[in-house]
Amino acid sequence: MADSYDKNEYNILFLSSSVYDGFVRKNGYQTFNCDQFDSSHVMDCAARFDFSWLNEQRLGDIFLSQVAVIHALKADIVIGDMAPSLKMAAEFTNTKYLCLMNGYMSRYYAITRKVPRAHRARKYLQVLPEILADSITDIAEKITFRLIHAPFKKLRKKYALSVQQDYIAEMEGDSNLICDLPELFPQRRLPANYAYAGPLVYNFGEESMLWLDEIAAGTTMICVSMGSTGDWEKLKFLNDPYYARYTIITAGDVHQVLSAPHIISRNFVNLPKLLHKASLMICHGGNGTIYPALLSNVYMFCVSSHFEQEWNMNALEKKGYGKSADDFDDETWKKEIYRYLRC
Repeated sequence: MADSYDKNEYNILFLSSSVYDGFVRKNGYQTFNCDQFDSSHVMDCAARFDFSWLNEQRLGDIFLSQVAVIHALKADIVIGDMAPSLKMAAEFTNTKYLCLMNGYMSRYYAITRKVPRAHRARKYLQVLPEILADSITDIAEKITFRLIHAPFKKLRKKYALSVQQDYIAEMEGDSNLICDLPELFPQRRLPANYAYAGPLVYNFGEESMLWLDEIAAGTTMICVSMGSTGDWEKLKFLNDPYYARYTIITAGDVHQVLSAPHIISRNFVNLPKLLHKASLMICHGGNGTIYPALLSNVYMFCVSSHFEQEWNMNALEKKGYGKSADDFDDETWKKEIYRYLRC
């Protein structure tokens, strides 16, 4: 996205990250430091439906840090991917906020966000007719979003900011780009400050993919990518010699959890190019992973790590593009892969 702008006309800076700083600088951009939430802690909390990380003290600290950075850099616009306190910081500094959001987090999303598998209410809702379960879920969600928003309301009052209804409203910007496909994540009638940007797929320019060309023609290839949040331990079954009938290529398995003669491991790959030759993808269901597979027409088995990935899987299953593998045991994996690949 940033590369589409003239660097001589626009000065684009990225929030510093120990994981991605090298990548950002390699592509010619500068970074800046700012207080931020610990992403791994947030993901751990999200898996337990624990929202204590969104407390007034921590939100306030990050809000003030964002305000200081916006002032120091004299920013004309801030772009964020639903960063919790960024809407407040932008408003406080009178700076335009462009939000990049997932379709399922829009307040205009036309489908019920299903209760996650790990939630204690899931087993009770599953026995109800879907229309009733969805109605109960929608009501419970509205209450939850208002409860989560309580610390935001206190900060907004403290700093004389505008009143926002709930957490979902707190996430949107002055302008909002939905980085999804409407076929997967349909919306009700969108206002003028919303638009579909479509999936943001980066074609990683790996220096050499010659190793891919050397794989024998006719080989049945399975691509495995678990992004930055996936649990590789759940895929250890792929080390079994049974899977030597396939060529398995992993992307990002930095700890080499999957290590066997039939497995080729790479830290980074040109995913679109790899998927062009793959017959199947096993992934965590993250947005940055499912769209390259969709563009290459590659079917997916998804092992989720948190509820947003479950919502992605629900959308994929409805369209026949993939299937949830969260309940698969070792034998089910063999049967399902064989059933799809027929080998």
